[in-house]
Amino acid sequence: MDAQDVAVPDRPRGNWLARLREVGGERKFHVLVPDRDNGTLEETEVIRLSGLKHLIGLPGTGKTTLIMLLLLWLDENGYRTVLLLPSIEASLNLLADLRFYGADVGLLVGQSPQTRIEHARKLAERLAADEARGFGRTAPGADLLALNCALAAFDTDADGGSDFPHLTPPCIAVKQRGLKRDGTQKENESTHLCPLSGWCGRLKAPRELTHRHIWLGHVLSMDTRISPHFAEDQARYFDAVALTADLVIIDEADGAQAVLDRKAISSLDLTGSEGSYEHALNRDLFLPLSVGRNDMTASNVRQYSAAASDFRELNHSLVLQLQRDLQRNGQEGPLSRFKDIFVTGNSVISTLFCPEDISLLPPSERLAEEKRFNAIRLFWDGCVRAALFRRTDVDDDLEQHDFAADQIAQALGRPAAEVTDAALKITTLVRDWISEPLPKRKDRILVDLRAATFALILPRTGLGPEELVELFRFLVGVTTVVMQFLALIPAQQAMVAEGIHHEPLFRQGISEDLARVVPEALIGRLSGVRYHSDEGEGRASVRLQYVSFRGAPRTLLYRLHQLLRHDKHHSQEHGPAVLLASATSFLEESPTFHIPVGPDLVLRRPEADDGWKDSEYIFAPIPDPGAPNRMLRFSGAPLTQRDRILRKMVDHYFSGENPLAIAMTRDFDPGRKVALVVNSYAQVRLIKDHLRRTRPDLAPRVVAVVERTPSGNEGDWITAAQVERLGLRDDWDILVFPMKALARGVNIVFEQGPRRRDALLGTLVFLTRPHPATESLDLVAGIVGAKSLELDRATLCPTLPPSGLTAAWREARHQLAEVTRRLLRFPVQASRLGPLAAPFTADIMVDVLQTIGRAMRNGCKARVIFADTAWAPVSATTGEHTDSRQTSMLVMMRDILAARVNDTDPVNREVYRALYEPFLHPLERCAGVRFSPEGVRDDD
Repeated sequence: MDAQDVAVPDRPRGNWLARLREVGGERKFHVLVPDRDNGTLEETEVIRLSGLKHLIGLPGTGKTTLIMLLLLWLDENGYRTVLLLPSIEASLNLLADLRFYGADVGLLVGQSPQTRIEHARKLAERLAADEARGFGRTAPGADLLALNCALAAFDTDADGGSDFPHLTPPCIAVKQRGLKRDGTQKENESTHLCPLSGWCGRLKAPRELTHRHIWLGHVLSMDTRISPHFAEDQARYFDAVALTADLVIIDEADGAQAVLDRKAISSLDLTGSEGSYEHALNRDLFLPLSVGRNDMTASNVRQYSAAASDFRELNHSLVLQLQRDLQRNGQEGPLSRFKDIFVTGNSVISTLFCPEDISLLPPSERLAEEKRFNAIRLFWDGCVRAALFRRTDVDDDLEQHDFAADQIAQALGRPAAEVTDAALKITTLVRDWISEPLPKRKDRILVDLRAATFALILPRTGLGPEELVELFRFLVGVTTVVMQFLALIPAQQAMVAEGIHHEPLFRQGISEDLARVVPEALIGRLSGVRYHSDEGEGRASVRLQYVSFRGAPRTLLYRLHQLLRHDKHHSQEHGPAVLLASATSFLEESPTFHIPVGPDLVLRRPEADDGWKDSEYIFAPIPDPGAPNRMLRFSGAPLTQRDRILRKMVDHYFSGENPLAIAMTRDFDPGRKVALVVNSYAQVRLIKDHLRRTRPDLAPRVVAVVERTPSGNEGDWITAAQVERLGLRDDWDILVFPMKALARGVNIVFEQGPRRRDALLGTLVFLTRPHPATESLDLVAGIVGAKSLELDRATLCPTLPPSGLTAAWREARHQLAEVTRRLLRFPVQASRLGPLAAPFTADIMVDVLQTIGRAMRNGCKARVIFADTAWAPVSATTGEHTDSRQTSMLVMMRDILAARVNDTDPVNREVYRALYEPFLHPLERCAGVRFSPEGVRDDD
C-alpha cells in the first residue's frame, strides 16, 4: 500500500507501515481481549470474528487503520464484507481509498427522492470545496449518485408542458402495449421493468452491489427495497446482508444505534407550518378542486377528500381551543400543562379521571386504579372509533366498539347495562358533534356529551369547573384528531398513484419489512400530538404536531448475525459475523449509546497516557459587561436574551488588539487551531455575522460550519462535507460549529508536514452548554430502545410456562411505562428529571466526549474551555459553596466517569480506564470548578 502511494506523487501518503509500527519495530497499538477468569485484558495475536463482537478504542488508537486493512485482506481472500459508516461523506472518502488500492467496492445508498437530492447536494459541496469552485471537477463516487433517468432521452414530447419526472421515474412501471398475432397493438397496456436498467446511471450503485465484495453505506440504507431489476424476490438490503455477507462492521456503532432509535419515532406537523399536513392537503387536494380539477372522480379520491375535510375541521377545532386558552389565560391556563409534551388521549384521560400520582397508592389500590384506567381508555376509544368510522349508522348494540361491556363495568364498579346505555349515548353524541357545522349547537352537544361521560365515570376531585370543561373538550379534540389522521395514512399510497400527492406525506419510521424482524417496543405503539405556541408580532400561533412510536429498530444490530435462524431454507447456514466498533459505546449510564455486549476487543496505544496527562480543562465563565459581578449564562436564559448573551461571549474572545481567540492558537500547542462549539447552525450564523460587523479584520479567518453556504462565499463558510479539507488550508484560525453537526468519523487533522494525522484542533471552547430542545424525544427513544433490547436479549428459564413469560413481559413493560410516562409528561428540562438526570447527562456526555476527542487524535493533548456559566453555576459565584451533581453537568460527568473507572468488575474497570481516564483526570482537576465530594449534594 505504501508503494502504491509512492507511485502517485500527488496523492497524500497513507503511511500504513508507520501507522502499525514504530521506527524500532514496536507495535503502535495493541489488540486486547478480556480474560474474565483472571479479570484482566490480555494482548492477542489473533482476531477471531464470529457471531456478535464489540470492539472499542479511543480516537487515534488505530481503529480506522485496523478496519481498512481488514477490508483489503477480506476482499483479497474473496470474503463479502459490509461496512456501515456514519455518513455519506465518510462512505465516499473510504470508497476512494479502497478503489485506489484495488478493492472491489460498491456503495449502498438509499433510493428515495429526498435521499438522492441530499446526497447530490453533499456531492456538489465536496466538488466546490477547492479554489475552482467545482468547475471541471469530479469526485470518487460521483458516478454512483446520479439523479437523472435515462428514459428522458427517449421522451418524444421533450418540448411539452410537463418536465420529465427524474426523481420519480417509471423504473418498474414502464407502460407498453403488446402486439397481437396479426401485428396490431393490444388495446390495454401492460407494466414492465425499465429495459435500460442495465445501463442507467441512476441505477448504477444498486446494480453494482450484486457483484461487489465490499459494500459501504449508512445503517438506514439497509432498510431499502432491492430493485426488482436485480433480485427475483422482494427483499430489502438487510435481508441480502444477512443472507450473503461474511462480515458486517458497524463503525461508530453507538451512533448507529442512536440513529435507529430515532427511526422508531415519526413526526409530522399537522398545522402551523408550511410543511404541515394541512398545508399539503390544501395544496394537493382542496386548491386543485377549487380551481377546476373536477376530473378527480375516482371513488377513492372522493372518499379521501371527505375524510380529509373531516380531519381539517377536527384539526381546526382543536387549534381554536388552544388559541382561546392562550388568549384567556396566557401560560397559566388549564391546557398549559400539555404544552411541548407528548399528548395522547390516555394522558388526558389520566389527568381527568385518575389520581395525580398512583405510585403513592398502596399496591392493591394501585392495581385497581390501573384496571380502572385501562377500562376508561378502552371504553372511550371504542366509543370515539365507532362514531368516527360509522358516521351515518345508529348503534343499537356494542358490536363495533371493541370492548366487553361486562369487563368495563366490573373495573368501573357499574352495572353492565349502565355501561351499554352510556356507550350508545356517548357514541351518538360524538357522531353528532363531529357532523354538526354550527358552533353553538356543537357546544351544546359537547355539554350533553360531557354530562353523559361524567355520569358514568367520575372525574378527579380537585379539578375546578373551568378545568373540567376545557380538559374534556381537549380529550375529545385530541382523540378525534389522532384517530382521523390514522385513518388517512393508509390511503396516501393510493393518492400517490392517483396523482393527488407526489409522495406519501407521512412515512412510518421503519418499513413493514423491518418491523417484522425486530420486536415491538416494550411501550407498544403510541400515537399522540404535541403543540407549541410561538409569539410573533404580538399574537401567538399554534403549531400542532403528530408523533408516533413504533418498533425497536436498534435490535437489528444485535440480531443481524442470526436473522435467518428460523428460516427453514437457511436454518443450517450461519449468518454474518457482526463487529460493532466505536470509541464511546461502553458507558452503562447512557441508554442511547451504551452497547451491552462484550467488549470483546480493545485497542490501546502503549503511550496512550502521554496526551491526556498534559490536557487542560478550564471552567472560565465570562463577566457580563453590563453587570461585572454577574457571569454570562446562555443555557437556561430567557429566549429573548440569548442572542445578546452570545454576542457578549464573542466580544470577550475577539475584542482588543490581541484577541484572546487568536492568542489561543499560540499559547497552548502552537500551530493548532481553536474551535468555538455551539448548539445550532443559527448560533453559528449569529456569531459569524456579528464578527463581520465588529471585527471585519478577523472575520475572514473564522470559518463557520453551516447547512447551506451563502452566495458570495469566499471560503469562510463551509458545510460539514467540506470540514476535512481544512487540513489542507492555512487561511483560517478559528472554526465555529454546532456540536452535533459534524458526523462521527469526520476528522480534522494535519494533512501534511511533520505533524501529519495529528489533531488540527488544539483548543475547544464550549460557548454554550449542550441541551436538547424541550420537545426532544431522544432520551425517551434511547430508554425505550435500551429496555426493549434488554428484554429481547434476556435469558429466561427454558421451562418457564407461557404465563411466566407473560408476567416477565408485563413487569418489564410496567417499569418502562413509569419512566416514559414521567418523561412524556413534561418538557425535557434537567431540573425536572430527578433520578433520570444521570442517563440524561450520560447521553449528552457521549456527544461532548466525541467532540473533545477530535482534539485528541493521534494521542494529542487538548485544552477544553467551558465558557457558559450553566456548566457550573455555583462555582461562578463568589463564596465557598460547591457545585454538586444536582447543580452542575461537569460534576455529574465527573461522578459518572469516576464510578465507571472504579467498576467492581475487574475487566470492565480496565476497559473503562483505557477509555475514560484521558477524559476523567483533566475533568477532575478542571480549573474554576468547586467540586463537592462524589455523590454529595450541597443543599446550602
